[in-house]
Amino acid sequence: MIPNITRGSSPARLLAYLFGKGRHNEHADQHLIASSRSDGGLLERLFDEQGKPRKPFNEIGREFDRTYRVLERRGEPCPPDMRGAENPGHEHGRQRVWHCSLAIKEGQGILTDAQWENLARDYLKRMGLIDERGNDLVPWLAVRHGLSRNGNDHIHIMVNLAGYGDWVNPYHDRIAAQKSCRMMERERPELRELKDDLTRGKTSYTYAQWHRWAQWKAAHDYGSGYARLDRSEQAKLINQVAYDTMPRQHISRLVEACAADSRSEDEFIRRVRRCGLNIDPRLKKGVKKGGFDSPDQVVGYTVTWRGADGWREKVSGYALGREYTLKQLRASWHADPRDRTLAVREWRAAMENRMPAFRDGREKRELSTMDMNRLIDESFKVAVGLRGSTDHGEYESALRDGLHTFDRLRFDYGLDRTPAPQWAVQTETPDDDGLETSVVMPGDMGFTL
Repeated sequence: MIPNITRGSSPARLLAYLFGKGRHNEHADQHLIASSRSDGGLLERLFDEQGKPRKPFNEIGREFDRTYRVLERRGEPCPPDMRGAENPGHEHGRQRVWHCSLAIKEGQGILTDAQWENLARDYLKRMGLIDERGNDLVPWLAVRHGLSRNGNDHIHIMVNLAGYGDWVNPYHDRIAAQKSCRMMERERPELRELKDDLTRGKTSYTYAQWHRWAQWKAAHDYGSGYARLDRSEQAKLINQVAYDTMPRQHISRLVEACAADSRSEDEFIRRVRRCGLNIDPRLKKGVKKGGFDSPDQVVGYTVTWRGADGWREKVSGYALGREYTLKQLRASWHADPRDRTLAVREWRAAMENRMPAFRDGREKRELSTMDMNRLIDESFKVAVGLRGSTDHGEYESALRDGLHTFDRLRFDYGLDRTPAPQWAVQTETPDDDGLETSVVMPGDMGFTL
């Protein structure tokens, strides 16, 4: 995480900034995600269920300043570091509002509100603003905006250094903030997952690329009414897309799995194509398409993914991550004369969008975990389609589509090696409870829906 600390003297002004449009109109879906509890939930009640302010900012600021007024009346009107040369005029309450933003590196991932709340409380505990028993020592609020202008998922924490019993010492807070963030990255599971997920961490994309995809996907999924939504509602939908989807990350996971399961270049090409991706070679300068006769003339590759909803994403192996460049992958592959010949044939078949040149590769004899996941997923899609058919015509259409899917999978994954019958679909007459469907898998492994 990346901490950034600033100080100020006006809670109302900071609140206006946090819930405003931002310096570059980048703020969207601003909402409270957490607050101090030692005041009995007083601050939390100033916001509605969506985390939006119920009261004007100056009223919320006055409530936020209750502890400061108590200390001021007690004769302690200034933070510890504002009692000398830093505050020659002895201005009461000067720099009492401590503000810290916590951000995740651009492109590394996006967390939920609940995860950010847990991180905020842990961070404040490490900074000495919450004690070991979880009691708040100061009033504080945590506000989330969504992504920053640069694409960072982040939150803002505002703290009144006037605590519930005394002022909090802010010395060396920037050093403590860096140490706390580094420790949290090592210890917090949600941050470790972001850091340890090499595919997401190393697959390169810019914020503009992400935003272009997320905006298109949100509008596509919502429908014709998307243009009538206000900016805040559109931003909510766009951010929601980011929680689950990013085409480059989807592509990189598939390529990662294909690379890990392959022992030769030709097998890798076939596995990638079987996943529904197009893969094209990048040839050395001067080498013509279809005119090369050695895999050494292929210096890279490009993968294209076409989503079911119409989005097309094209990305090079280099952009997927250094470990997925052709040079790095070849270091772990077997490469005898036969493999080299097959690699050329498969590259040509991929370029010309033809069937694989070799139809009895290792990928059809040794199924990987990803292969089994896809087989199970496709089988359940067929079964759900059958179950969802409401009349005989729909049922027959779903049955034909299902048999076609099974036939394609049988060819793609070499399942036709299993003794006949390969697939048996038994149906019974629909009754009041719906259709009873039994799908028998190869090897007599059956399941009933």
